[in-house]
Amino acid sequence: MAHPFRGVRFFITWVYLSDGGQGMKERIDKERLHLFAPRDILVTHVEVEGIIFIEKLKEAVKNAVARNEILNSRVVIEKDGNAYYETQKFDDNPNDMVRVLHNVYWKDIVSEQESIAFDLDHGELLRFYYLMNEDKQEFLIIAHALAGDGASHGFFLNDVMRGLADMPVKAKPLTRFQLSSLPKESRLSFMEKMKLSSTLRNWNKEGTDFTEEEYYQLHAQAWRNKKTWIQYETFHKDALYRIALYAKNQQVTVNSVLLTAFARASRELRTAVVVDAKGRQQEAGLKPDQIAMVLSLRGEYDGMGDYEYTYPIEYLYDDTLDFAQNVKKLHSRIHLDNSKEKYRQLGLLGELPGELVDSVQFQLNGRYVNPVTETIMKRLGMSEAPKGMAVTNLVKVLLASRYGSLRLYNYVFVPPVTANARRIIGVTTFQGVMNLSFHAMDDEFTPNSRLFYQKSIAYLREL
Repeated sequence: MAHPFRGVRFFITWVYLSDGGQGMKERIDKERLHLFAPRDILVTHVEVEGIIFIEKLKEAVKNAVARNEILNSRVVIEKDGNAYYETQKFDDNPNDMVRVLHNVYWKDIVSEQESIAFDLDHGELLRFYYLMNEDKQEFLIIAHALAGDGASHGFFLNDVMRGLADMPVKAKPLTRFQLSSLPKESRLSFMEKMKLSSTLRNWNKEGTDFTEEEYYQLHAQAWRNKKTWIQYETFHKDALYRIALYAKNQQVTVNSVLLTAFARASRELRTAVVVDAKGRQQEAGLKPDQIAMVLSLRGEYDGMGDYEYTYPIEYLYDDTLDFAQNVKKLHSRIHLDNSKEKYRQLGLLGELPGELVDSVQFQLNGRYVNPVTETIMKRLGMSEAPKGMAVTNLVKVLLASRYGSLRLYNYVFVPPVTANARRIIGVTTFQGVMNLSFHAMDDEFTPNSRLFYQKSIAYLREL
């Protein structure tokens, strides 16, 4: 069967464009899980103070797109099943369009746009909006995960702002994280590779690839009669200072404090009561929360690209201990020095054929069933039963507060609602202000979920 985004087959790393210039062709392996994912859409919103001329903004966005090589690429899958970013000459680059809208709410735009599939084979990876309202003006980025991680949005905005301020913008060739650079301890052992070889033999007999039509069917099904709900809570400098001071006094990270508040709220809302054979009520044993932490391997690279990875942990808030004791306990769980466990997903991805990775998204969304895919999903820490929560912390957004006469403020990052987690939490700190975003499908945003968010915030404000 034909692949979506199918290109002609090449046998060299570099291709030559029609103008004689040398183009980029980078294999997609770490990012392969995003390729068919119908909901891997990242959102960034920021408010802007100062006078903006629309034509100047259009020039700045066009220049920022031109300087980021990944935004001048399309995605192709070749006959051997490998997927690539491949640079293209666009008559009209779909990524440098500025959509100017008046008197609209940014969350409404997200609700409308996240259900519209990105045209990956024609290079569409990012949608940029300039929102002009009576009391404020805003920039909104809605981008596919193949355009890069949450930090990538900040780097792109920096390029746009530098253009608006007549500052130079440097070229950023696509530099992907290479799975071969993972610590040696994270790689599969000989016995694990032998076991995987048996699994892959079964895949070669029973597996399949997926067509472009099947991808769009998957996308349509995932979003049919669906909308998402977004809320965010702002912790201003004094509140953030108290959280940071608490973390310092407990000798843990702010991230550990945040996760403990979420775990405490989840624990309180999952208290279960059962009736024994004699009719007596007693508390049932609870399973630990499944927490998917999204962490970064980025280092010093300041270009667009996917440098995130998921580190799954389990933790059940211990209500026989106080909050501080739970923070330390959870912190030690997070910072366990175990490269094998920490990079488990990435170590396995490097050994899998692309079509098998693609099948995960179809099985997660109920459009495909294969025991080999199920085995791989379990080894990747994924299942049809979503995790309790997934948390992405961008730590500090690396943007200036001012670019000439323009000032940025109220930076909000919203991670994607995935098929593998119910409660999606994004954390950003910009200019001493922290925003916590909450993202969920409407049908998942039950009164219980609302209470979870409210309790989590309340515990953090009590510190």
